[in-house]
Amino acid sequence: MPIYPLPNQEHERLEKLRSYHVLDSLPEESYDRVVRLAGNLFDVPFASVALVEGDRLWFKSHIGFPDSEMNREFAFCNHTICGEEVFVIEDASRDPDFCNNPYVAGAPHLRFYAGAPLRTAEGLNLGTLAVIDTRPRTVTDAEKKLLEDLASMVMDALDMRLLIERADAAESRFADAIESLPNGFALYDKQDRLVHCNERYRQVYSHSARFIVPGATFEEILRYAVSKGQFPEAAGKEEAWIAKRLEQHRNPGEPIEQRLPGDQWLRVQERRTSEGGIVGFRFDITKLKHQERELARLAWTDSLTGALNRHRFLELAEKEIDRTARHHKPASLLVLDADHFKQINDRDGHAAGDEVLKGIVERFKRTLRSHDIIGRIGGEEFGILLPEIGADDAVKVAAKLCNAISELPFAFEGQLLRATISIGVATHTPGDHLHEVMRRADMALYEAKAAGRNCLVLKAA
Repeated sequence: MPIYPLPNQEHERLEKLRSYHVLDSLPEESYDRVVRLAGNLFDVPFASVALVEGDRLWFKSHIGFPDSEMNREFAFCNHTICGEEVFVIEDASRDPDFCNNPYVAGAPHLRFYAGAPLRTAEGLNLGTLAVIDTRPRTVTDAEKKLLEDLASMVMDALDMRLLIERADAAESRFADAIESLPNGFALYDKQDRLVHCNERYRQVYSHSARFIVPGATFEEILRYAVSKGQFPEAAGKEEAWIAKRLEQHRNPGEPIEQRLPGDQWLRVQERRTSEGGIVGFRFDITKLKHQERELARLAWTDSLTGALNRHRFLELAEKEIDRTARHHKPASLLVLDADHFKQINDRDGHAAGDEVLKGIVERFKRTLRSHDIIGRIGGEEFGILLPEIGADDAVKVAAKLCNAISELPFAFEGQLLRATISIGVATHTPGDHLHEVMRRADMALYEAKAAGRNCLVLKAA
């Protein structure tokens, strides 16, 4: 058992003391200032902020003492932490409880002690603020009150230290948490300046990462990103694009999608905070966009030839005819059919027929422009829309297609399969709907077949 007095709640007191994480910490000016002030006000050679832990008295701040701690057995502060008020020894050499203390009987021959407990809101005494002299002294009630006030200042500093430590820990946990996110995260204050973002946020905006720093405004970061080509969609219309993006950012609503270089895609989700700032997430949806595109391609294309299916071809052809009509431009439609295709299937097999159909579409694509629209609208029947192409040029294109198919055979399993096509040509005229242009092209195709096949016919309006 210890030979010094213990407070009634010693275990709870020690737990509370250790929760402050102040023991064995470096000197801090806020405590040194109080100790200097106490020493000057009481005109004593010794003063300290002492914390009592285990078998030791550890000085957070002190003047006069040679060491940073002492054995608890000989500390006057043991008695201070057992009470609620200032504990005073006027002359230790005449006090039977302290006259044999080695610091009283020997150097430095202490005589006077006055200590105020460092008391928490829960009533637990962590340590003391003490003033000590080598001369006997008395203290007035006013001096006791002054010592209590100084002790309260020490407790305020301890509590503030704990709050700062907890805030730092919370901030550290927050930073760790957002760094662990697989998505980009950014927080802007109410002046729209960047407060914090994780590394993933900088990674997704790699072109402008060096400018994504705390204190930079969203607009500054955005303009720098646009100047570095971070957003391909902004090219050629930079100011309009920036204005629209700023409006979306300042009035966040539904998620938006952003395309980045390299066909990368982000979903941007932003919300206002209660303080008026903006919190935003960046989700990488590249894989999802590619899957959507592939699903759309599968839904829109013929699985054998890669040409558009009938539904998608008619849909796009109608839109393109409407567009060219609004701009007073021509458009022409070709309807093509593989000649005697049944004979190829019957003679060489359906696999050979499939290879011929694929080969026909491949040659179409090599001959046509990238924005011409090709669709498989029947078994061996195809439609081709030629935007901004009139009748004369449409006939020339149709002739090239006939030659591209007939001049070279198709290779299949060591065989050379020859094929030809017949083409009906019709040109859109003002007021025409797609079905009327298609009807004329079908009639022209019928006449081409009747004329012996491997030829083309233009059907006028």
